[in-house]
Amino acid sequence: MAIARKTVMAVRPASASRRDDQVQSLIKGLNLLGAFANAEMLGNADLVRRTGYPKATVSRLTSTLVDLGYLRRIDSTRQFMIGTRLLGMGASVERNIGLLRIARPFMEALALQTNMSVSLGTRDRLGIVLLEMVRPRDNRLVINSDAGTLLPIESTAIGLAFLAATPVAEKARLLEGLRKRHPLDWVAVRERIAAANDEFVQRGFVSSQRSWGRDVSAVAVPVRLPGHSGLFVFNCAGPASQLTGGLLQKRLGPALCETVRDITADLQRHPVVPLRPPSVHKP
Repeated sequence: MAIARKTVMAVRPASASRRDDQVQSLIKGLNLLGAFANAEMLGNADLVRRTGYPKATVSRLTSTLVDLGYLRRIDSTRQFMIGTRLLGMGASVERNIGLLRIARPFMEALALQTNMSVSLGTRDRLGIVLLEMVRPRDNRLVINSDAGTLLPIESTAIGLAFLAATPVAEKARLLEGLRKRHPLDWVAVRERIAAANDEFVQRGFVSSQRSWGRDVSAVAVPVRLPGHSGLFVFNCAGPASQLTGGLLQKRLGPALCETVRDITADLQRHPVVPLRPPSVHKP
């Protein structure tokens, strides 16, 4: 006599399912905020195109973010822009880091001395986000980047310098991410990263000519600054037509290294004093 077997289906707890839904909603909300990286005014239709989310999802997210103060709705155009809560958070972070205030005069002096653009950046996932950019006054052939610009980590001097100074465990994770991103040309990417590491060990800076497929050449110096746990990179760049390999190696690289040493010394002499947390008012 055959015995019927029952198939037992695993049932996920309702609480686990709710947590997954909440996490996915958070991810979607953050991705939607990321669409405003260039400080544009965007409508729901724009956000649907940029995120790929359904119209109903975008409408629900923008409504929630407006209520929380992360977005501001412009009634006359039915568009959205970055809200005061995000702006306030950015200002608080910059104020507490204090690095830009100290570094900028040195960056301006180097831009004046070399007639090249000088920038400061740090890592954002598999890219380098520029935190500050100083352009020369007289050179019309300037670099078309600004604070907030995200550059590839594997094909720019500023990115390769970051990788050269990254601790082993973090570097391994980044290399794995880059390998997945560049499956077809991974060997060339890996060789470029290895060459940059060798140059950093020998010279104290990383150089790149015509990086990122653009007519831009640059040198970069990574540094861990006093009082800051993160790794930052200073970069000096200009038109490739004005920067030969010899000029990068003999003039620009050493000048940038000296500037970074001066910034580090100034931070040691004048450490940034942590500010007391501001009083919180719930609007």
